[in-house]
Amino acid sequence: MKIKKIIAFLSALTLTCSVSSCTLRGMGSSSERTVKSSDSRNDRKKGSSDDNSRDKNDTPAAFNPIKNSKRLDIVRDHVDTLIGDLTVDSNEDAVQDDIDTLIADFDQLYEEYTSLTIPYYLDFDNEDLEADADDAAEDMYIAAELITFAFCKGYNSENYGDMFTSLIHDDETLEAYSDPSMDTYRIEGYTRVENWLRDEKIDRFHDAAYDEDMDDDEKNLICAEILLEILKGYDTEMFYKQYYRDYTPEDIIELSDIVREKLMPVSEEIIGEIMKMDGGMDIVTKPKKFDNPFETIAEYAGELSPEISNAAQKLLNDEEYSISDGDGSYNGSFTAYLPVSKKGVVYITDNNDYYSLLTPVHEFGHYYAQAYDNIPTYLASSNLDIAEIQSQGFECLFTRFYDDIYEDQADAMFAAKSYDLVNAVVSGFAVGEFEYTVLQNVNTFTPEDVLECWEDIVYDSLPGVELYMVNHIFESPGYYISYAVSALAAFDIWEDCLSDPDAALEKYEKIARISYNDYSYSFRSAIKEAGFNDVLNEDYIDELAEKLTEYADEIQ
Repeated sequence: MKIKKIIAFLSALTLTCSVSSCTLRGMGSSSERTVKSSDSRNDRKKGSSDDNSRDKNDTPAAFNPIKNSKRLDIVRDHVDTLIGDLTVDSNEDAVQDDIDTLIADFDQLYEEYTSLTIPYYLDFDNEDLEADADDAAEDMYIAAELITFAFCKGYNSENYGDMFTSLIHDDETLEAYSDPSMDTYRIEGYTRVENWLRDEKIDRFHDAAYDEDMDDDEKNLICAEILLEILKGYDTEMFYKQYYRDYTPEDIIELSDIVREKLMPVSEEIIGEIMKMDGGMDIVTKPKKFDNPFETIAEYAGELSPEISNAAQKLLNDEEYSISDGDGSYNGSFTAYLPVSKKGVVYITDNNDYYSLLTPVHEFGHYYAQAYDNIPTYLASSNLDIAEIQSQGFECLFTRFYDDIYEDQADAMFAAKSYDLVNAVVSGFAVGEFEYTVLQNVNTFTPEDVLECWEDIVYDSLPGVELYMVNHIFESPGYYISYAVSALAAFDIWEDCLSDPDAALEKYEKIARISYNDYSYSFRSAIKEAGFNDVLNEDYIDELAEKLTEYADEIQ
């Protein structure tokens, strides 16, 4: 159903920077930051018996599938109008106008949700702001399903089917919504229940993960049980298709052993060399700080290209960003686009640490790529594998300015950025293999089996990171592998940065202009068009391991 795509898309808003902010495993305490970012919020959630927490056996009381909402009222009316216009002969102009109206409606809903998310993230303990954002998200999920139902009606109509072929990309949804018993009332009710059930599982996960009274073993066991419940809503065939991938989980498992064998040793070598550098650990213990990192980005962007410079100046001058210090706010980062207002939104948390510039640089990569993307939100495929190359690639591109920016920390920062990328590959493949292994055995695994699987597959790649610490697995199953495959592609730019900076810039500009929202692009076709190597094969991984080993030897 389309709701899973929208949930994955929205989850990605808060996940886009996890590679740049959460992969320096051996040098910082990122896992601790991730887990403890919202303690006060969760203390409030798990408080007294009259709070809003829910027991896992609760069901919605007196559940009314239709809830009053001005946002939804508009969509309901426009859906009814389209369905009515489909019954009229020679009515192509009206039908096309109905289609355009509904697509514009969804842009408006998405913009309202995003606009409500920013103040909520800045004041993360504010229950009223949380409720407003949650309501807007639910309205958007429901609107997506209502619009999809109307478009399926159009697809199946006798006179106007051809007008809807480009709007239907999910055979499963088409089949379900073509059932004669299906109507808008049922769809809205089903979607609201599905959203509630998902939230209930995520709430239980958060309650356990942030419970300071539990030890790691207790948290892991509860979260393993929740993960099994979540994955029972998925099947092996659709697990990656929801992200519009052109590779399969089996492909990832086949490459996972190669990644572990070839890249894990070199990641350990690089981190060892950083720790031996004179002042190498200063990047963590005495990090360079920035009053406004976007000013720094704008200062150097002009040396890359006029287009990148213009984007950086627009972001800065129009103040299309919010910077939080993490105190009482959401401790993460994301980038979005407001399709009605035609402007970007960047939210970052600056903890005055190693990531103070890396995170904004990562997010600017997303921001810049969005400047070339005008696909309406409803029509977006959200190929996040491509989106992450656009951000990770810009991180690599920006390393050419490290000497000026970081001075005596420049070499250590470049080495750390290299470690970030290789660790993203190693950990991403491990988590991807873990998720799919659990999914394949979801009906027979016990929670203890899940934890044993985590120990066997993931723990060496993410030492010290427990299952409950990786919220991606629970909030957006199947997503995490995007960080790995996109990092493999970003290494193509990394290599050019060492030998041919102009080629690196050209490659980045090409990938930035390929829309990750365009259904006509897949991961492999996008990187091929942008001049990247085919990265999902053993030969590329072998060659990358050799080049990284050479680099590690050079910095000794």
